[in-house]
Amino acid sequence: MKKILTFLGVLFAGSLMAQSLAPYQKQITITKGDAKVNVDSWAANVERGSEDELKDAFEDYVGKNFKLKAKKNGKHGMIVPEANLPQVTTRRGDIYVLFSSETGKPEMAVAFMMGYDIYLNTKENPQEMDRLKEFFANFLMSHYKGFYEKQIREKEKVLKDLRGQIADNDKKAKSLQKDIESNQKKIGKEKDQLKKTEIENKNVAARRQIDALNEMNANINKQVTNYEKEIADIKVQIANIGK
Repeated sequence: MKKILTFLGVLFAGSLMAQSLAPYQKQITITKGDAKVNVDSWAANVERGSEDELKDAFEDYVGKNFKLKAKKNGKHGMIVPEANLPQVTTRRGDIYVLFSSETGKPEMAVAFMMGYDIYLNTKENPQEMDRLKEFFANFLMSHYKGFYEKQIREKEKVLKDLRGQIADNDKKAKSLQKDIESNQKKIGKEKDQLKKTEIENKNVAARRQIDALNEMNANINKQVTNYEKEIADIKVQIANIGK
């Protein structure tokens, strides 16, 4: 039987998710050429996904939803240059994304700059900063949803494999049972005792194989039940994102 590795559960309480969708203000340092500029941003500790996964998710998000192009900006940064984002501001600017991992999990920060040292901030642009916060929170919700949906797809793929193994084992067991029934008829007609014994030995071996297949399917069914429960739990997590 093909060996199946059981995925580890990765479920946390809904309150933790809610906290992740509440960005906090943080000042970050942006590198522009040879200079470094301190700017206001919205940041969040992201509980699911690696830095690389977040980068891919953000690139997809701004591309699909806003027709914007994100690109790499240093080892731990991204930039969306000359972004037109009317959902946040009527002014054109650069969206800067910065990642860090001081807590062991990715922290992601987002800032919007309109010039060398001109950027959205809560003191001068409170409404636009609120909208930037909403933009960031919406991305986080999209990321978490995509992250969990990917987990479901992976588990459903394993489930399909497990159910296929069960069906194959059932088919083998039925075939062996037919062989046993056929052999029983041969035994009834066979007069040579030695040949009868040979046929009976074949049936003994076939019954052992059937028992082994049934035991195998019992174990696989336990895995199926576990995967089905994990998928159901993940669907609950998706429904509770941000609540």
